Amino acid sequence: MKKQVRTLIIVSVIVLLLAGALLALLFLLPENEDDTSSDVVSETSIDVVSKTTDKDGKTVDRPVKKVVIKNEAEFEISENREKQLAVKGFEDLPVNESQIDLLTTELASLTATRKVAEDSSNAKDFGLDKPRATAVATFHDDTVIKFELGNDAPSDLGAYVRVEENGPIYLVDSAFAEHLLDPPEEYIGTTLITPPEARSDSEDSSDSGSSGDTAVLRSLKLSGSFRNSRALEIAINEKTDARDWFSIYTYLTVSPVKKGVRENFSEKAQSMLSLYAIRAVKAHPTAAQLKEYGLDKPYSTAEITLAVQSLKSTDDDKTIATFYNTTKHTVKLGKKDDEGNYYALVNDINAIYLVAPSSVPWAELKYDDIASEMLFLRDIKTMKSVEIEVNGKKTKINLTHFPDEEDRDKNLKVEIGGKQYPTDQFRTFYQVLMGIRRHGESAQKPGGKPEVVISLIPEKTGETITASFYKKSASIYHCAMSDGDDFAVKASDIDKVKMALEDYLQGREIKDIY
Repeated sequence: MKKQVRTLIIVSVIVLLLAGALLALLFLLPENEDDTSSDVVSETSIDVVSKTTDKDGKTVDRPVKKVVIKNEAEFEISENREKQLAVKGFEDLPVNESQIDLLTTELASLTATRKVAEDSSNAKDFGLDKPRATAVATFHDDTVIKFELGNDAPSDLGAYVRVEENGPIYLVDSAFAEHLLDPPEEYIGTTLITPPEARSDSEDSSDSGSSGDTAVLRSLKLSGSFRNSRALEIAINEKTDARDWFSIYTYLTVSPVKKGVRENFSEKAQSMLSLYAIRAVKAHPTAAQLKEYGLDKPYSTAEITLAVQSLKSTDDDKTIATFYNTTKHTVKLGKKDDEGNYYALVNDINAIYLVAPSSVPWAELKYDDIASEMLFLRDIKTMKSVEIEVNGKKTKINLTHFPDEEDRDKNLKVEIGGKQYPTDQFRTFYQVLMGIRRHGESAQKPGGKPEVVISLIPEKTGETITASFYKKSASIYHCAMSDGDDFAVKASDIDKVKMALEDYLQGREIKDIY
């Protein structure tokens, strides 16, 4: 008996639990159909608009003839004189064909992930009583459809769209919503500079062909408020004669003084062959807008000359560089946005662009950033003599070259005051001289006489270069070059020269420490 009672109790508990679960489920369900008006009606992919084919079922190349968009702005995209789809009124500006293709493709073949309402009786719930944007598209068959954009759906599921007045409401991908909200500037082209093209072999009438011709940065002039009116000009080195002082450099600074440019600049030069903007910001800017973006007085300006370089060898083993297809460009940079991108004007395009800092590596480039760190770096074979003055004591080292002699110790004769000195040790001493390096800026030259003066006198007259070193502190010397260049060098570099010279004059081996 007790066993039967226990069984009845267990069964009763189970029944009560099931009943409770059923009641809970019933309470969670909507009370009537009206409460489900904003719930999903269909969860399958739905073709909302399909205008990509003609009446015979053939694909149409251009399904959209015209579209008028109204969001924060109001503008029309239709055919321009070149038969391109473009923003009306922007005929003087480049066209962003890919962005227009994205828009028109979506308009002509819009699909929805869900139909959320069969009609617009509750349009307000979806933000369609006051649409955020509308697009009235005229298609290839002259039919017109009005697209209306409502609110974004919760949980980033998309956005609500209607294509018929009082018709169904659909949930579409967020990308379509973003396109309807885009400003007209989004459809301005962003390809601003492209490399000049080399001739094909068939176009080249020379015997050597043109397969090795390459696009290069031929020259670059930098100015702007960042440089305090001290313009910097760089040009490709067109002289390849090994006896020229600068022949080892790919680029030279032309202004403020002539110097070799550090080799890592070549990477920056390569990136300047093209320029692509992130986007256009403002079409046809007013004077007030130019000032707003800092382009009335540009922060940094680049005058860029590109060309195709052709290198050809002569019968006497010299290399001659020629250039063709030269193009010139001007880029002005203003203020930065919150992410560090620059507002820019490019060439004569009447629009303000946004460009990434990586696209304009010259933006804050200064002379001291690119001028060769090596003060001299001259081929010993071109030297006639070296003069060194330390604390008023002068030493002149005369050099005689024997180019036909293969032995390194015999093809150079070193004399000081008529006395011959070891050639191998002089080569080591010369490397110590070549090792003096630029060490940043030095704004002001100290008064008095220089402590050390070094002059390199080449066989070719008129190209002597002299460096005078003034002690500024225990660790820094100010270097004043005869070409007008001024900068700082480490005191340790000058100390090495003084010690190495003393060892050489005394016949001692110049130690590896130098």
